[in-house]
Amino acid sequence: MTSLLVPPPDVRGQTKLDCEAFRVKLKSVPYLQVPQNCITKFQGNVKNFLLKLPKFKPVQTAKNLHGETEMCVYFDPSKIQNISDSFKEEINWAEYYAEQDLELTYENWPRDDVLRAILPENVEVPTSFSQIGHIIHINLRDEQLPFKKVIGQVLLDKTANARTVVNKLNVINNTYRNFEMEILVGDPDTIVTAKESGCSFTFDFAKVYWNPRLVNEHAALVNLLSKGDVLYDVFAGVGPFAVPAANKGVRVLANDLNPESYKWLCKNSQGKKARKLLTAFNKDGRDFLRDDVKRDILERRKNGSPGAEHLAMNLPALAVEFLDVFRDNWLSEDEADKLCSRPPMVHLYCFVKATKHEDWKALTRQLLEKKLGKTLVEIEVRHVRNVAPNKEMMRASFKLERGIFKNEKEEEPMGKNKGNKAGGAKNVFKVAGARSQRAKTKAKKVKTTLKKLDLGQGSKLNKEKTNQINKQLVELSKEVHQPKTKPKNKTAQPVGKTVQPISGQVKEQATSLIQNMQI
Repeated sequence: MTSLLVPPPDVRGQTKLDCEAFRVKLKSVPYLQVPQNCITKFQGNVKNFLLKLPKFKPVQTAKNLHGETEMCVYFDPSKIQNISDSFKEEINWAEYYAEQDLELTYENWPRDDVLRAILPENVEVPTSFSQIGHIIHINLRDEQLPFKKVIGQVLLDKTANARTVVNKLNVINNTYRNFEMEILVGDPDTIVTAKESGCSFTFDFAKVYWNPRLVNEHAALVNLLSKGDVLYDVFAGVGPFAVPAANKGVRVLANDLNPESYKWLCKNSQGKKARKLLTAFNKDGRDFLRDDVKRDILERRKNGSPGAEHLAMNLPALAVEFLDVFRDNWLSEDEADKLCSRPPMVHLYCFVKATKHEDWKALTRQLLEKKLGKTLVEIEVRHVRNVAPNKEMMRASFKLERGIFKNEKEEEPMGKNKGNKAGGAKNVFKVAGARSQRAKTKAKKVKTTLKKLDLGQGSKLNKEKTNQINKQLVELSKEVHQPKTKPKNKTAQPVGKTVQPISGQVKEQATSLIQNMQI
């Protein structure tokens, strides 16, 4: 008798699905044929021994020789011996027992059994995938790729409400948070509707980022918000944080750089509650923080608005690189004092690479403090999920305390400590005399030019600006390295301050600085 647990062996290695090859006849399958009014007496006692297969009912109706309706109860041949003798005597087992041949087809085999029978023994069966609306999303390994079409077809056939199977081709695109994919089988339509937290989200899965495995995290963050609060969603996507928050009575400013995400964010926020409280933006996250978030918080301080402010930064691969916005002159002294009178809360997502023996939370804290250049007094770190071996997704929540911000006054201290921070290296451009003053003036000019440019992560400098900066740096280098000239008239006395030569150590420091600054 063919095993019920394994399809026919000759299906091994199929790269194109042959459904007929899965047709087999099972001989002498045991069953009981009992009167219809007796079925309830023992059905509960035998449920663990029934023949359970897709598209097959283990309890079926049948007519006896007298035309009366009876019930046929089919058992798994590999389990029937486990039924106790006492139970068999109780129900008159021998009176009702019979055997029958059954034919099984492709429809009757479970998905994993089909794939396990098809794939070579050294190729792992793909058991993990996501379903977003009608799309099944799978990440195939290299050794599975020769069988991608047959894998896709089996998943399509064996998964309810599926119309399309796609395979991820590479990592998530850092610019627009979506990945390249190929359609393995099915309908090429990639516009889907997914339901989450009582909300419906419609979007083009091929053009935006959506991860159904984050449904619990989306809900967890929204649960931290209260009616009357404000949420600044820096990397909002199509709205998994923003829309449920707005429906909860939270005022939301939601931003995403991807025009496609922005389009669907606007569409998904058209509900009765959300459309009144959610404002969408389509810009770079840095610009959103520097302009819109800053302006809105300061306006709230001016008006004495109630409620807490929360900043969500859900871009795990890059969000920490945006922390320099807070560190580098985001606010003036007065603005920082106003904002920190009631510090907003930041919820930042990131990846950390660590083994199971390492402290993920400590590594997360170290990562943030390194990027901020500050020690965080209070921080709450939550483990979100395992992404890959030794790679964890974390959420760090901390307040924008006064000590995080850096401004011009801190950057250029006055008086005796000017150019000498906490006993550190002296200012290499602080030299006396007219020539050194000219060098210092040029250095200040270059510094001013640099401040006008965004040299942060992801910025794009055009060729003209790059050449302009390099030219100024070269001129500054020449000025610093200009040799000391002797006066033609040896008896002439210098007017004003004496020109001091630049020491070798200072010149070396200046040279190193200039080389490192050049783009």
